[in-house]
Amino acid sequence: MKTRGFTLIELAIVVAIIGILAAVAVPIFSSFSDDAKIDELHANMLVAATAQEKYFVSKGKYATTPAELTPYGFPANTDDMRLKTGVVVKNGVGMSYWINGLRKIKGETHCWLFVSSLMGTQERTSFKELKSSEQPYTGVSCSW
Repeated sequence: MKTRGFTLIELAIVVAIIGILAAVAVPIFSSFSDDAKIDELHANMLVAATAQEKYFVSKGKYATTPAELTPYGFPANTDDMRLKTGVVVKNGVGMSYWINGLRKIKGETHCWLFVSSLMGTQERTSFKELKSSEQPYTGVSCSW
């Protein structure tokens, strides 16, 4: 009776192929995971923007702090995500609002700014990734 099985060489080749596939797949998966974390930050920034709009409907002006927006559904900060908000003032009038979002991913801080459309202008709502030194409005910061 002949015994069947795999040789050590065959097993080594299979393990090597699996290792190569894993080496290719892990960075790709990691990239998807990082993108999902940025997408989650953007989603929370839009929830914060909705809270600003609810506040505006209720009070007739935009809120200058997250504390004012808590009853309107402003998301709570977490260990790896922070949200701030403020008012865009032009000519002494609060014409719009901004949401500043920070997210820690693999030890790096990613900083984003959401600005609503400015009343009476052609400027549109937008997301913008900020560099650590940028501070387009008072209170916007990329530091944790």
